[in-house]
Amino acid sequence: MALLTDGYGTRGGIARYNQDLFGALAEGGASALILPRLGNASGLTLPPGLEQAPSIFGRFHYFLHTLWAGWRHRPFDVVFCGHIYMATLGWMVARLLGARFWLQAHGAEVNEAPDRLTRRAVEAADIVTVVSRATRCTLLEWADLAPERVRVLPDTVRDIFVPGPPSEALRAQWNLGTGPILLTVGRLAASERYKGHEQIFAALPALRAKFPGLVHVVAGEGDDRARLEARALELVGDRNAVRFVGFVEEEALPDLYRTADLFVMPSANEGFGIVYLEAAACGLRVVGGVGGGSGDAIGEQIGVRVEPNDCEALVRAIERLLSQGRVNSEAIEPYRLKNFAITAQRLLARLMAHPRRMKDAA
Repeated sequence: MALLTDGYGTRGGIARYNQDLFGALAEGGASALILPRLGNASGLTLPPGLEQAPSIFGRFHYFLHTLWAGWRHRPFDVVFCGHIYMATLGWMVARLLGARFWLQAHGAEVNEAPDRLTRRAVEAADIVTVVSRATRCTLLEWADLAPERVRVLPDTVRDIFVPGPPSEALRAQWNLGTGPILLTVGRLAASERYKGHEQIFAALPALRAKFPGLVHVVAGEGDDRARLEARALELVGDRNAVRFVGFVEEEALPDLYRTADLFVMPSANEGFGIVYLEAAACGLRVVGGVGGGSGDAIGEQIGVRVEPNDCEALVRAIERLLSQGRVNSEAIEPYRLKNFAITAQRLLARLMAHPRRMKDAA
């Protein structure tokens, strides 16, 4: 039984992680009932063994529906909870059903210790998976958990992200000129200003003094887009220097990565940063920010990390990496979907080897 914030039929990094995880578990023979807060799976073909119920966003109705669905469809071997914010409910349902409790953490939600009840639920988990070593260290600072119960299961790169020729059609469609082209892919949300869009805008005047044709392509949508467009014009002074292209479907992302010359997102708080690996898988070097779990995604063979607010360091990093050409995409092979699936299936097998919780333990 899977309690997810974002299931099949929705977008974003957490949704993609959940879909990759349950696709991998289904491939290994597991079956699951998915109860999402967001996501509409109608019209989608889910992997064999997976069933997704209609989404329920309201917290109270989701709570009642989860209890009802758990009791109606019992027994379950494992209750998976896809976000720490839902840990208390996941723990309660696992105890009610006598199931093992698997909890997932992604990054920013563990930066501060939660309330006492949520913390107790986290500490009750049979296993906690996290997307990066940094997230694991932060979680263990406030949670009384045996280190072996907290395992790193990083994001994965799907097989469509491979090197290839740039798309001249995209270059012409957006009138990108001769470049170079800097690319940032990420949600333009007020809650995610840590991704560093404004820091890139601030660096563009110095970069364009050396590379007059340089263009910054910003892919993504969100409630902060209008403000960021205004800030780009304010900081750069040329509306042609920054191109906001909106949300790009996953199927079109590889061509976008291949057409760019460098991926830049000096984020201060990524849980992992799957876009860094997607870009590298398509041949791009990347510039990320110091902070969060991006160190697991950005190795020396892929790119560099800088202090997000150090404009001079950002400019130097971009100039240096633009001169180094494409990256060897073999560096991200450990993060390919086949390896992710093997690790996920082993974690489930390890969890299933533990004794089932007793219903009367509550």
